[in-house]
Amino acid sequence: MRRTVRRGFTLLEVLMVTALLALLAALAWPDFHTAARGEQLRESGQRFRALVAMCRAEAMNETVRYRLKIRPDGSLHVLRQADPLLAPHLYITPRVDWARTAVLLEDVWIEGVQLLPEGPPPIRIIDERLQFPESEILPTPVQELEQALLIDLDPDGTFPSLRLVLRDAQGRALLLTLDGRVGRVLVDDWPAILPEDALRPEPLEKEEEPEFKREDYAW
Repeated sequence: MRRTVRRGFTLLEVLMVTALLALLAALAWPDFHTAARGEQLRESGQRFRALVAMCRAEAMNETVRYRLKIRPDGSLHVLRQADPLLAPHLYITPRVDWARTAVLLEDVWIEGVQLLPEGPPPIRIIDERLQFPESEILPTPVQELEQALLIDLDPDGTFPSLRLVLRDAQGRALLLTLDGRVGRVLVDDWPAILPEDALRPEPLEKEEEPEFKREDYAW
């Protein structure tokens, strides 16, 4: 009977295969890295949608106004009325984790904003793609804002309707349509630009948060 001899791998063959896999990984890394940075944009869009839903729900649940603050550097901040009766004009950062977690990831910022006309909510909603056909999409660059844009979410569940353009460092973009009449946020693709043209606004200094002491406002 002839015995079959199975030949194993030599050390040289193992080293050659390892080197080949390392080379393939090095060639594929830029694609993986680009894909990961691209996911930051999508993730930021979904986080923004979830943030609006959360603020709206909390505003209705607590009977207090929540506020999204967009600064001219493209950053986003969450605020809440300190006390709707004692200090309705004073807004502070909610002391909860979800309001202090970054919504826009590292390479993403708000590039432009556009307020939309207010009106009654549609009587019948056929699908989720509510449109504002009477308004052309012409976002204003955030750098041109004279002051921060304030989006107030009221206890009745309504908030101003507007469009936002999210941009990332690779030039990709998303268009977010906030329909305050029914509390929905739509996320659509927006034309990309060259990475060298994707210029993020210079960051502004951190604002000092007002201090709220209930005893200072007691009657």
